[in-house]
Amino acid sequence: MALEATRGMDAHLMPMVQKFSARTEDGKDITAELQEFANQIGLEQAAPGRYSLLLVLGLFGSVKAGVLNPAKVVHEIRALEGIGPPSQLKPPRQNKHQPLKGLWHKHYLEDGLRATAMNVQKGLNRHGMPLFEQRIRETEAAGETRYLTAEDIPALVNDVIGGNLERLATAKALTGEWIVFAQHEGRNYYLCLATHEPSTHDHVRRQIDAVCCLEFSFLSSLLDRA
Repeated sequence: MALEATRGMDAHLMPMVQKFSARTEDGKDITAELQEFANQIGLEQAAPGRYSLLLVLGLFGSVKAGVLNPAKVVHEIRALEGIGPPSQLKPPRQNKHQPLKGLWHKHYLEDGLRATAMNVQKGLNRHGMPLFEQRIRETEAAGETRYLTAEDIPALVNDVIGGNLERLATAKALTGEWIVFAQHEGRNYYLCLATHEPSTHDHVRRQIDAVCCLEFSFLSSLLDRA
């Protein structure tokens, strides 16, 4: 896919239609399709003109591949913008290490088993197995010897999985992958999706340099100062 980005103006100073153009490798212009996609998922309404082509492409490709519900990303952006329900995931944090130093990230909840497993493991590390531990205390207090039965398992499993997910959500501590964004003059500019794995961040930075720095004139100096 060939990408073109307007240089030298902040995105909020120009209409979305002037912000970027995009073509597939065979030359098909998909600019209008991407703009309509951004409107349909609520991204344009949440952060008008303050999101990159790189983010739109990441969401568009993930939807086409059936691996991500874009509403989960837009939900987090709306929460950051103060126009939607509060997030139940970890709060935004500024990156302290290169190559993404100076930028910020906000977690969003992925689809699929991996995200669930990651949060269940975090819940186990933080909260353990409260119902099972309660049963042990009750047994010790009664001075009895009790054995787990097949009938006990569903409640214990539900507490480990559903209970720990609910505890993390209540504490706004659910984890996931990243929405990478920049802050400039009190506003957020949403750049791309990324994983939290440091091994992927050099590639993410190269994409930001190639695309986002052409879209948002302040970004290159922000990154240079970091």
